Amino acid sequence: MRRYRLQAGQQAEFMRRVDDSFADRIATQPGFVCYELIDCGGGDLFTMSMFLEPGQAETSRELARRWTQDNLQDMAHTRYDAIHGASLVNRAAPGMLEPGHADAASKRASIRYYRLRHGTVEELLQRVDEVFADRIRAMDGFEAYHLLDCGNDEVLWISVLRDDEAIEEADERAAHFVRTELADFRPERIVSIRGEIAVSRANAELLEPATA
Repeated sequence: MRRYRLQAGQQAEFMRRVDDSFADRIATQPGFVCYELIDCGGGDLFTMSMFLEPGQAETSRELARRWTQDNLQDMAHTRYDAIHGASLVNRAAPGMLEPGHADAASKRASIRYYRLRHGTVEELLQRVDEVFADRIRAMDGFEAYHLLDCGNDEVLWISVLRDDEAIEEADERAAHFVRTELADFRPERIVSIRGEIAVSRANAELLEPATA
């Protein structure tokens, strides 16, 4: 996952260019699973790409770097360091396979980044997989859920829901679960942000559940 900061008024053009020329290109790369461009408002955009193998993900990062150099030279932006990790708990609904376009209605995403101060990421992933992942999948409006091991006792938690009401409920459930059933890990929340999925592509590999 990578964060971009754009000047005010440039987001729509950025998203249009990604939708028109980059999203379909990355979707043809070997091992591609999904790509999402998330508009978090205030000029902040996040991109997330998932691949089957680490080497395939690394190749996609080089593709993104070259595309950015070739297509965004006239747009003032800041490109922050990316967060890398393995998606070890994953659920997704068939609706995620429908391409998302910059000019169409979008799904909602919640991004949370935690650092554990006790216990292990492996233990946390297993508990989330066994207790929480299927709870959120059963929610009305559910689209996708990813929990990534980012190393250094850090995890990235991404939920995708159909609309604002569903993402609000999902966040409340997640916060309650962290507070009551993951308290022994003493998780420190580093980032918590919401946004709209402006552009997305995915293939059928996304629908295969990943379990810890």
